[in-house]
Amino acid sequence: METSKKRIVLVFIILTGIFVILLGRAVFLQIFPDERVIKKAKDQYAGEVALSPRRGDIFDRNGNPLAISMDFDSLYVDPVLVTDKKYAAELISRELGLDYKEIFNKISVPNKRFVWIKHLLTPQEVKKIEPLFKKERGVRTVKEPKRVYPNTTLASHVIGFVDRDAKGIDGVERFYDEFIKSTSGEKIKYEKDGKNRLIYSGGNVFLSSDSGKTIYLTIDSNMQYQVERELKETVESKSAASGTVIVMNPKTGEILALANYPNYDSNEPGKYSGFNLRNRAITDLLEPGSIFKIFSACFALKTKVIDLKTEIWGENGKFHLTAGRKPVIIKEAKGHDYGKMTVSTIIAKSSNVGAAKLGLLVGEKDFFEGVESFGFGSRTDIDLPGEISGIVNKKGGKVTLATSAFGQGISVTPIQIVKGYSIIANGGYEVTPHVVRKIVNENGEEIQDTGVQRGDQIISTDLAKELAVMLRSVVEEGGTGTATDITGFEIAGKTGTAQKAGRGGYSADKYAVSFAGFFPASDPQYTMLVLIDEPKGAYFAAVVAVPLFKKIANIIIQNQSIAPKLMPKLDANKGQDKGLPTKVQQANDKPVQAPTSFLPHDPAIVPDLRGMSLRQALSVISTNWDDVKTYGSGKVTRQNPVPGKRNADDKVISIWLE
Repeated sequence: METSKKRIVLVFIILTGIFVILLGRAVFLQIFPDERVIKKAKDQYAGEVALSPRRGDIFDRNGNPLAISMDFDSLYVDPVLVTDKKYAAELISRELGLDYKEIFNKISVPNKRFVWIKHLLTPQEVKKIEPLFKKERGVRTVKEPKRVYPNTTLASHVIGFVDRDAKGIDGVERFYDEFIKSTSGEKIKYEKDGKNRLIYSGGNVFLSSDSGKTIYLTIDSNMQYQVERELKETVESKSAASGTVIVMNPKTGEILALANYPNYDSNEPGKYSGFNLRNRAITDLLEPGSIFKIFSACFALKTKVIDLKTEIWGENGKFHLTAGRKPVIIKEAKGHDYGKMTVSTIIAKSSNVGAAKLGLLVGEKDFFEGVESFGFGSRTDIDLPGEISGIVNKKGGKVTLATSAFGQGISVTPIQIVKGYSIIANGGYEVTPHVVRKIVNENGEEIQDTGVQRGDQIISTDLAKELAVMLRSVVEEGGTGTATDITGFEIAGKTGTAQKAGRGGYSADKYAVSFAGFFPASDPQYTMLVLIDEPKGAYFAAVVAVPLFKKIANIIIQNQSIAPKLMPKLDANKGQDKGLPTKVQQANDKPVQAPTSFLPHDPAIVPDLRGMSLRQALSVISTNWDDVKTYGSGKVTRQNPVPGKRNADDKVISIWLE
């Protein structure tokens, strides 16, 4: 009996102790809760539905919007609260163009408490289904952000586009996706019952989210618009397959305009073919042809196998290169025979024979080392997705060396050509092309500034100047690009008419024509490449690429108020520039404010230029004139045609200054 009492007391004490421990633990958890326990409990009765993430805006260099996020209504249903499912399904399917059976089945699932019906409705669609909101409290909308490109096709290959989940798929949208996308997307919060079913709470609670970083591009949208317009007109008028234009600041690497045609609307990329979507400026290979010859001249002068006075025989227009069992014949275009040529003449006349001989003089090792130093065969590291490296074929001995020297048998991208010409234009320095100027966070703080992306010196400044003067000779009288010149604003550049390679050799009727250059030649501010692929009819660069280059250069010069200045001439005896007085004096000019838009002045009117300086006059002349001829210096005293209505046969405007 005594033993039984002791056992009862012991059990009571043990149970009391356990109770006290549990009670103490409960009190402790109330005062000091375990976060893991809380989270687990919440997960058992709470859930979330993710919405499309909000993205940061994309602006051009001047703050003009190129890509923004706008809120649109998305439709969802709580089937348990829908009283007339047939009516709801009929109205939704009819007004939103959806399948009736699919909608009816969605909203008829037993115990289902949340169903998406359609994302991102238009305001018109929301208005059409308003009767449902009044009758069925289980039909609701929630705001979701949608990516909108207000300028449709403008700079589409630079900006790119996003998918349904607001993920960057191409262009800047993809390359800078980690910056543009928000780190935490908006969500609908809801409660669940014991069977994991949504419990309708009569409203929606949103978790806050950031809006992603803001991107400012180097692109000037006004210039981009003009470039795209002129490129489209040329491609269509020449019935060409495609075209590309790139405008870059050679000193900083900033891309001011990059256009491909055909292009696409970033709002609806799914409606276009892969050909339209492809950013040919960085993804397509071309054999550059004659625009590559300036680099062969560079390597020859750099290695000192020739100087400016060295003469090279033109082989009567046919160069028989002995290589292997039978000689390879390198011919001049149109059967030309240039006789003895200096390196400057080779560039001005675009001699295939001369360029081939330059390559052979340099030798394989130094030639291909030079090619690689300019970045050919490697990506430029432009901040856009999809860039390819190009192909530099070092095999094939003398034949490959000779043909590469005049731009055949070597494959490059348009952006590589722009980079190469920029190295010459900026005094010989490595430069990295880029399309993003700066990145700003939601507080307006600048977190990344691309700045000037100039690197090591590739060639000497003196050599770069000599090459620039040679490129200037192409545009002067006797060169292949004379139609490019703009009076008072010297253009330096090179034409290229390259046969396209195909099965079994080179095509007899397919060409890629181009003009690459920079301006003003005395102090280059812009490097530009114009490329037209497979033009029909007259296909030479002089009649296809050159006029387009001139039109765009004229637009830029007029609207950026670039002061006229002529370039020093090359002194072959010294191998340096010989300073000569300029033909146009601008010392008395007052600064001219650049127009706020790149839209041209009225082409149907001849403006009154009297009393203006040359720079002022050029800033108000429409780009629709074939040429502007100037005589003298000072202020405009006379002009032809006279001010007033322009006649249809007025193609050239002449102005006299005193």
